[in-house]
Amino acid sequence: MKTPKYFSAWFDGWPELVCLDLDGTLVDSVPDIANAVDAFLAEFGAALAGEEQVRAWVGFGSAKLIDQALEWASIDPSKHEEAYRIFLMHYRAHLTDKTTLYPNVKALLKAFKHQGVPIALITNKPSVFVKPMMDYFELTEQFGWLLGGDTLEEKKPSAMPLLHCSESIEALPEKCLMIGDSITDFKAANNAGFKCALVTYGYHQGIDLTALGADAIIDDLAELLV
Repeated sequence: MKTPKYFSAWFDGWPELVCLDLDGTLVDSVPDIANAVDAFLAEFGAALAGEEQVRAWVGFGSAKLIDQALEWASIDPSKHEEAYRIFLMHYRAHLTDKTTLYPNVKALLKAFKHQGVPIALITNKPSVFVKPMMDYFELTEQFGWLLGGDTLEEKKPSAMPLLHCSESIEALPEKCLMIGDSITDFKAANNAGFKCALVTYGYHQGIDLTALGADAIIDDLAELLV
């Protein structure tokens, strides 16, 4: 396979490591996350947030998501632990009811695997959900690492998860790529010295991705293979 134009320009060949975000990059998980948020709001007798509202919150990890929902519903922050427990219980039971893969995810992973490029999944989602979701979509074996937000001492936007992977295979940061959908992913890549590609279809928290200075802004993962 001919080396894609982005990789030729950035690495003069294929990357030594690719790190991928999960929610908003590989899967649209908001429908199930929103239902879990609404489950705890209903328990507290609050108005339901709904999918559109939750879509604007997602991206900073589930603990922050609960904080945002509590504030939105004017619920006492001291209820965080109880709300989080209800959220996790409901989400665990309905993890992939309505979650879907975005286009060309499998094609991208297949291309990297064919070229022998190591692939890491780096998400701020609690790690207890990561492997079950990857198992459901039959993607687990594509990844050399499955890192959740609580796997290491720090999570994105810290560089730690990215460097944990690159250092374990002695890959040069400047030869590595982070693919995500948010400022969190951009900052993690920037902090680690990785190249960064951001997808336009994910969860941006209202931030203009084009203003961040990522190495590529793409509408479809397949653009990385052209």
